[in-house]
Parts: sequence; C-alpha cells; structure tokens
Amino acid sequence: MCRLSAGLVGVCGLSVEPRAVRIDGRQGYPSLHVRMDLQGMRAFAVLTVFSQHLFDWPRGGFVGVDVFFVLSGFFITALLIKQHTTTGSISFADFYRRRVRRIIPSAVLVVVATVAGSYLLLTETRAKAALVDGLWATVFASNWRFERVGSDYFAEGQPKSPLLHYWSLSIEEQFYFVWPLALLALFALSRRGSTPSETYGRGRQRWLAGFMVTVCSLSFALACFQSYLDPNGAYFSTFTRVWELGVGALLAICAPLLSRLPDGIRPLLSYIGLGGAVLSLFVITDDSMFPGPWAALPVLSTALVIAAFVGAEVRGVPHLTNRVAEYFGDHSYTLYLWHWPVIILLAAVLPPAWPYYVTVVGVSLTLTHLTYRFYEDPIRRSNWLENVLPPSRRIRISPKQWTAAGVLIAATIAASAVVVETDLNAHSQDDQELVMTLAAPGAAHESGQCAGVAALRTEGCALFDPAKPVTPSIDYFAHDGQGAFKCFREQGESLQSCTYGFEGPDAKRIAVIGDSHAAMLLPALSPYLIENRWTITTFVGYGCQWTSTILNGNADCSEVMAQTQQKLLADKFDVVLTTASREHAGDADGYEEVWRPVAEAGTKILAVGDVPGVPEETLNCLTRVGVIRNCATPRDEALATPDPLLIAAAKVPGVTALDLTSSFCDADKCPAIIGNHIVYQDADGHMTATYAKSLGPQLVDAVKALLR
Repeated sequence: MCRLSAGLVGVCGLSVEPRAVRIDGRQGYPSLHVRMDLQGMRAFAVLTVFSQHLFDWPRGGFVGVDVFFVLSGFFITALLIKQHTTTGSISFADFYRRRVRRIIPSAVLVVVATVAGSYLLLTETRAKAALVDGLWATVFASNWRFERVGSDYFAEGQPKSPLLHYWSLSIEEQFYFVWPLALLALFALSRRGSTPSETYGRGRQRWLAGFMVTVCSLSFALACFQSYLDPNGAYFSTFTRVWELGVGALLAICAPLLSRLPDGIRPLLSYIGLGGAVLSLFVITDDSMFPGPWAALPVLSTALVIAAFVGAEVRGVPHLTNRVAEYFGDHSYTLYLWHWPVIILLAAVLPPAWPYYVTVVGVSLTLTHLTYRFYEDPIRRSNWLENVLPPSRRIRISPKQWTAAGVLIAATIAASAVVVETDLNAHSQDDQELVMTLAAPGAAHESGQCAGVAALRTEGCALFDPAKPVTPSIDYFAHDGQGAFKCFREQGESLQSCTYGFEGPDAKRIAVIGDSHAAMLLPALSPYLIENRWTITTFVGYGCQWTSTILNGNADCSEVMAQTQQKLLADKFDVVLTTASREHAGDADGYEEVWRPVAEAGTKILAVGDVPGVPEETLNCLTRVGVIRNCATPRDEALATPDPLLIAAAKVPGVTALDLTSSFCDADKCPAIIGNHIVYQDADGHMTATYAKSLGPQLVDAVKALLR
C-alpha cells in the first residue's frame, strides 16, 4: 500500500479556495471569513507529508492526507450551505466552474510535465505506466487505478509511480461530484423541519447532521473492517475515506452549535487538536491499521482545531497563524502537486545523498512558487469560464447535462487509458509463454563464460561490461518472468497445480512448492527437464510458503498448504524443491513441522536459500545515467534478515540446504547487475528469469545429487 514508505500517499483538501474560512454560526448559517489557523493546518499537513516522502520522517507523516480530507469536507460544505441559505438553491454551474478554475490548470500542468519527465528519465515501461496513471488522474480516478495495481502481488515491489499522489485528489473530487447533489436533496427533504422564517434552522441542521453521522459511521466501520482484510484496498477506497471528509462536513453543518463554545476554551481546544495531530505523526506507522481505526486520531484532532474558532476571532495560536504558515498554507495545493514527481524523477538522476535532498527541496519550492504566482493564482483570479454573455443569450445547462458531459469526457479518457495499459501489458504477456518454448530436447543453455552468475565465479570476468548489452533490457527487466507465473495461485484462489517436462513412465518426479520466489526457480530448471527425464509439478502461489505457520493473516494459504501436504504424502515425489521470501518468512519450527513427515516418507527435500534483500534504491540506480556499474547493496544490509528456511533445513534429516548467497554477492556487496544480467525484477526480491537461468546448472547439479 501506498503510504509511501505503502508506502504510499497524497494530500487533499487543497483544491478549495486559497484562503480558509471562518464560520459565523451566530447568524444561523455559515458566513465566510478568513481562518488563518486553518491555513496553518494546511501548512502543517503538506510539510509533514513532504518530509515523510523525502526523508521517511516522521514515519506517520502520511496522516497529512487525513488532515486535508477533514479540511476539505469543512470548506466545501460551508460554501454550499452559505450559497443555499443565501439564494435558496445551489448553482452547480457556479460550483463546478470554481472547482475547475481552481483545480484543473495546475493538476493538468503537473501531469503533463511529469509524463514528459518520465519519458526522459525513467525506463520505457515506467514511462508508459506514468502515462496511464496520468490519464486516470485527469478523470480523478487515480485511487481506483492504484487500488487495482496495488493489489497485484507482482507490482508491490516495483518503484512507485510519479503520479501516485493523485489518488487523494481523486477521492476529494469524487466527493465534490456527489455531495452538492446530495446536499441539495437533503435541503429539499428538510423543509418540513424548519419554519418559514428559518433559512438554516434546527430542523435542517438535524436532517443534515443525522445524514452525515450515518454516512460517517458506516464508512468508518467499513474502514476498520477492510483495513484488516485488505489494507491496500482500504487505503485507496473512496468508501473507506468518505467518513474523513464527512467529519469536516459535520463541523460546517453544526456551526450554530459550535459558535456557542465559551471563548475561554477556544485556544485550548486548538492546542489539544494540534497536539493530537503532532502525536499522530509518531504513534502511527506503516504497520498501523489504517485508515480504520487509526486515522481517527488525526481526523478528530483536526476537527478540534476547526471547531475551536467557529464563529469567533482566531487568537492565541501563533504557531498556526504566522507568516510562514500562511505562505505554505496558500501554496499547499501547488507544493503537493509538485513535490512527489520531483522526488521520484530526481531519484533517477541522483543517489540518495545530501545533494539529492537539497535539490529536491529547492526544485519543489521553486516550481511551487513559480506555478502559483505566474500560472495558478492568475487563472484563479481571472474570469475564465465566467459567462460573459448577457442573460438573454446565456445557455442554461441543467445538472443532468453537466453530469452527462462529465461522464462522457471521463469515459473517453478512461477508455484511452485502458488502450495504453493494454499495450503496456502486452510484452509481459508474451514473456509468460517463453519458458515453455525453451523447455525442449537439447534446449540451449546459458552461454558465455562471463554471462550471469559465471561472472562471480570466473577470474577475469567483469560484473558489468559496458561494451555488451544488458539483459533483460533496462526498459523491460521488471516484466522478465518468462512463464514463472503461468500456473500461480493468486490471493483467495483455490489450489493451483501444473505439470511440465518429460512424460515417459521412467520420469523422475519433482515438486516445486512455495511462494513467488519458488516460482522464479522454474525458468532456471525448465530447459533441463526433457534431457534429464524430469517432470516438475508446481504448487506455487501468493505468499504461500511450505510451512505450518499462518503468515500475515493469510489463512487461505493454510488450507491450500494442507491440501498440498496431502498430495505430497499420497503421491510420492522423488524430490521436493522449496524456497520462500526471507522478508515474509515464518519461523524455522513451522517449516520443520511440515517437512518432517514428507522426509520420513522417503522423499528428498531441497531447501533453497532465498535471494538477498534488495532495496528500491538499488533498482532506481539502474536508470541513473553513468552509474549503472555501481548499482549494488552492501552485503551486510542485503543479508541482514536471517533465512529461517536454511535454519530449519539443518534440523530435519533428509533435507538438504542449498545456500545461493555466493551466486548473488561477493565479499562486500550484492550487485544489481552480474555478468551483464539484471538480477532483480523488483524490490521484493523476485529474480529476473534471465538471471535465474544462469543459476540453472547449479540447481540441476543439486537435484541430480539427491537423485543418485
């Protein structure tokens, strides 16, 4: 998940008017005045998000998203109620014209600049993906796009999209699309509860408040439920986030009630709220259940800050009302749009050292200032989209026509995104058949004395030879699976099992069991199956390791592994080959418990140690001009996590351990390129099929030794 550390992340509440509002509830309806303390909250939110994205500190900086959601719901609801109580209706044309003039120009500018920068600095695959992300961003559906991509197991370790931050803006705009219509309907329904003299009486307040409390309660309950079952989906879902905007809306609805707060406690409420928001930066981490229930801390804290000065003059909170806070509050939307693409694109040019951090801050602030002063603010203050015709010649457009036009435009852009995405996926789909075409008698084995792993073992071989091409290419290494996942159990699916190789009665039967890391061994073995008279049966799937331990709440794996265990005991295999991700591994006892019965039944087990860990920076390095030869992870860092699978192998008779560390690392480092082969597809430690093939002879020798 994106909180952009998952993580991942975004900032919202930034697409409203550049000045905050003060709700004068004593008049019975919202009246707009400057609320400088809320400008300060905007500054607080955008700067903490920026810091967390760039420095990974504070760890909970992503809660700035939640602060902005609450502010957004408050601002927009106040504006809508103000308009209705003043005019008796809500002008959808005026509302959306203001939103378009405020939001679209800068949002589109940053999308275009980011996609162009991606084609200049990133791999072709990542650039095409950024184009798809940009198309989804322009129709404010990024959160749905990233919810789907994030649920793809093999996308989790890929470098992050430079447009990932548009997910939160999309949720905000979806709220803007629905809430004015719902609010107008609620005003109509609530007429019975108000006297004719009341424009915003208690009856209407009760109707609106009751509706929003119901929405918030249902959304929060869903957020808690889905955060447990599907954290990625919960993080990006509109339905698990709407309660945060709803809390802000509820504050605007209850303005008359909040205006009665004693003046003496208002600064205290503001400081308590600010303190809660600061606390959330340090007590909430990537591992917290989010957005439900932990988002309640920053949401309710922000609500206290908003409520503190409803209907009153802001005073006694200099930390939120100084000139620095005012500046960053005014520029918060623009800074949010620019900071994340700058972080991602400059990472393709500079290593993560002080020049990189200084450059990111400088470029982000410069682009923010120039965009706001010479582009965004002039457009916002202009009469663009204003109806300059006299009333007699104006064309009236109904809400239905506005909606139909918006849906048509969105559908057209979304269809374009689907077409581009289909082209993006075409290469990886072709690769999925490649390994099967190689698995034939006399298949060509890895050639070249210095290719792949041979470069680590042969004197005089260079890990990287600039005179030779890198394989797979920089553009497509992230999709180099070559059939490894053709028969792969996705999350929630039933047991998947396929058989490949020699079909004669004298075939030696080999089972390959484990998660996606086990699947990546298949391209290494498949070219040797026919000539060695071997048959491979696969039992590989999403996060499913051959262990009795339930990992990460993945209970369906336990059922699948129980079925697999029965097959191993009922249908005797000559060899069982297994491996698993060390980063998501169970304990040694869990492996030992399921291995021992199979080994005692006479089946030989080959436990292959996992590949070393690889950080995202090592992969980013591959696209950095002029430094590709130096892309590596220090050995101590790559092997910092012990491999419990190798520990378990030493405890069970009949289990042989195969430690592949020397095939990935020298004495000091674990390179990203070995023998001109890119080693990893992603930061989750999936090998490229090309490099896996270079390990083929080593794996084959280990299997042959067990079959003797």
